[in-house]
Order: sequence, then structure tokens, then C-alpha cells
Amino acid sequence: MIARNTVSSGQESTAFTPKSGGESRRLAMLKRAGLFGADASGAAIVRAASSEDLRKAYRLVHDIFVEEGYILPRSCGMRLRVYEALPETATFVAKVGPDVVGVQSLVMDSTDLGLPSDESFHQEIAVLRGPGRRLCEATNQSIAPAFRKSAVPTELMRCCLAHAVGAGCNELITTVSPGHARFYSLLGFEPISPVRSYSAELEDPVVVVRMNMDTIAGRAAAADQQQVGDDVFLKSYYLDDNPYQARVDAWAAEAAAAFCDASFLRKMFIRDSDLLAQCRDEELNAIRRRWGTELYDEVMQPVGQERLIHAGA
Repeated sequence: MIARNTVSSGQESTAFTPKSGGESRRLAMLKRAGLFGADASGAAIVRAASSEDLRKAYRLVHDIFVEEGYILPRSCGMRLRVYEALPETATFVAKVGPDVVGVQSLVMDSTDLGLPSDESFHQEIAVLRGPGRRLCEATNQSIAPAFRKSAVPTELMRCCLAHAVGAGCNELITTVSPGHARFYSLLGFEPISPVRSYSAELEDPVVVVRMNMDTIAGRAAAADQQQVGDDVFLKSYYLDDNPYQARVDAWAAEAAAAFCDASFLRKMFIRDSDLLAQCRDEELNAIRRRWGTELYDEVMQPVGQERLIHAGA
């Protein structure tokens, strides 16, 4: 659904003009406020792979989205969609001890399921698609109140960008409240849609913003020539000094192993939630293709739900 920016972004404006010859005042202010600090206020930033971390992550998303009026409460207490059941969806979390205090997921585009925002913004997103082009969407952003003015939100975005680069994505999109578009402009995004209600359940006005990954190299080269300005910082922050780039492959291997474990999948998506029971047949078919028929049937068999077992057979 919606990647929420919970960092205070000041005046509600989509305009952003860097100060000539140097960093913008806004970037300097946010850096002083600690939004780009490497320590993330003591939180550890990792990719969630265990059922415990994933349950905590999706409960935080659920609770914050319900509190903010973005979704209606779910009986399982977690915010789950078909995308959360896909092995290629990467969910990053900020942890303080055992507690998850921040979440952001990255969903890969696919021909069978598309992206979460396609439901409301298909026309705008379709323009970005093309032969050989790969899109991804940052979603599920939820930050515990005590960490909203820390580096947790921006560090989670760095994780998403590192993963997007590693996956060869050409476009990274997300949906944000109109008042936060200016903050995302600072991070290198640009709006590509009108304001539109996202949720089918509740009035929820958002806009789609995109980062053209293909232009990052060009911006980086220009930044090297200038040696000044916001692009110099963004080049270092996203590319040169992004510590998460070195962890992408190891994290992906851990997540892939978890999604080969039938007990993990059964607990996460059947016993602890009713996600698979609520999926449409075409969504179940997509999950079967990702998990593989043998694993899918092993997960479903003990449940005794013939519709789930034989969907798409």
C-alpha cells in the first residue's frame, strides 16, 4: 500500500531548489537535526528474515496505519498482502534490542502481480515500464513515534536503495502524503502523479514519487565535477558510502532460506494470519510459482483447505 514518511518535513510544498554553489539550507538543517546520522539513534538496521522479526514488523505497520487512519484494523493484528508472501519482497527493520521500531519494504515489479500502487496509479506507473526496464516500490514505511526525528527513516531508505541497485532496478517509486513530497525531493525523488486517494477503505490522499535509477550515475558524475551541492551528498549517501550495499547478498540468502522452510511459511501465512485464505486464485497461483509447487503443497496440505491446495492446479 503506502510508504509513509513520518519525518517532519516542514512547510507543505513540493518545490525544492538547492542553494547555488553549495548544499541547500534544508539539507543542512536536516543533517544538523540528525536525520542522516549513521548510528540511527542506537537502532540496528537489518533485513527481517525470521518469522519473529517479520511478525513484529507487520504488526508495527498495522498499528501505525490503523492509528493514522490509513487502513481498517485486521483481526490478525498484522498488515499483510500478497506481496508480503513473496520471497523477493525485502522487508528492512530497525531494531532496538528485540523490539522493531521502524519498517520499510521493497517490492519488485512483476507481470503477474505488478506493484502495490498499481491499484490506484496504474496509468502513471505504466509509463515507467518498458522492455528490459525493472521497477520496484518502497512500501510499508512505519516508524515508532520516538524515532521519527532520527536517522531511522533515512537509513531504511538507504537499505531499499542498496537493494534496488543490487537488483538492477531502473526505477524506484513510492507513494507519500502530499506534504512530504518536498522531503522526498531532497532525497532525489520527483512527483509523477496528481493527488489521489489510495485506499479503497478510507480516504487517503497520496502522490507517487519516483527516482530514476538510471540518472544516478549521471548525477554522480556531475557531482564529482562540481564538488559542491546536494548531489555530492546524495552520491556519497546512496552510493559511495552506503554500508548496506555490502550486505545485500547475504541478507537475500537468509531471506531465501526462510522462504524454503514450510514450517516458517505455514506459521506466518496460515496459523498467525488468514492471508492465504483471503487471497484470490490468481494471487495464490503467483505464490505457488514463487514457492514452487512441492513446497506450496507441503505448506497447504495440513490445513485441509481444498481451495488453497488446488488453486491453479
